[in-house]
Amino acid sequence: MIVVKLMGGLGNQMFQYAFGKNLAIKNNTHLKVDTAFLLDRTPREGFVFRDFDLDIFTLKADTVAENEVEEFKRSKPFFSRLLSGGNSNTSIINEKVFHFDPSAIVMKKNSYASGYWQSEKYFQEIEAIIRQEFTFKTALNEFESELNSEIRNTNSVCINFRRTDFVHVKNSADTHGATELSYYENAIQLITSKVENVHFFIFSDDIEWCKLNVKTNFPTTFVGHEYKGEKFSSYFQLMINCKHFIIPNSTFAWWAAWLSQNENKIVIAPKRWFLDVNLQNASMDIFPSSWIQLES
Repeated sequence: MIVVKLMGGLGNQMFQYAFGKNLAIKNNTHLKVDTAFLLDRTPREGFVFRDFDLDIFTLKADTVAENEVEEFKRSKPFFSRLLSGGNSNTSIINEKVFHFDPSAIVMKKNSYASGYWQSEKYFQEIEAIIRQEFTFKTALNEFESELNSEIRNTNSVCINFRRTDFVHVKNSADTHGATELSYYENAIQLITSKVENVHFFIFSDDIEWCKLNVKTNFPTTFVGHEYKGEKFSSYFQLMINCKHFIIPNSTFAWWAAWLSQNENKIVIAPKRWFLDVNLQNASMDIFPSSWIQLES
């Protein structure tokens, strides 16, 4: 059995699930998710609580039982066991570095994995399976489908702005920080030099700020939360169906761009993924090689 600890919002949960799925397939074993930390509502200063969101997809995510987790806790950490020559049947994998660590995907069955695993290199070899697992349960309704038709029938560019917690929650603002407006201005200039007749579709958790601050000379549609659907699944589908992407330092937007089926998509991402310098220096593997990284 492979168990992955879920932490963070939907984008983080998707990375954790994809990493665990690859491990489970490699070991011909079952994948379970640990939601204890995710759903724990113990007060924590400056912490943004999240919910289990993987149920917007058709995948089957079994939740690990508390007694099963205790079995892992009683075992020595994997690397300590190697040094001591131990042979416990269980191991705990703690993410040691933020960049891709090839040693993490050769772990054996009966492993508990705790980390963020933010690189497609952790699941690239099972890409087709991951894309199938992240199929949506609920189709777009008539109202949402009307906008979706416009997205599909234009040279649509998804521009995503993430602001709320990255601006107003101290821990998130200090670690990540909102992507600067100058980055978007440079990205818009670049993508309009590569794509003709663009139509921008702006998605954001602060759409009113976007309306005041984002100015282009091209057709622009601001997509508000009236399109969110259950747990933002409709919003996510609309983003994914765009042809090209300008994303911020957000795993939600990362997955929208990655799941896009446009073979000729252009994806522009910010070189600065973290405001925290130590984390930024370790984030070199977060972007697929075909994506364009821009300075602010």
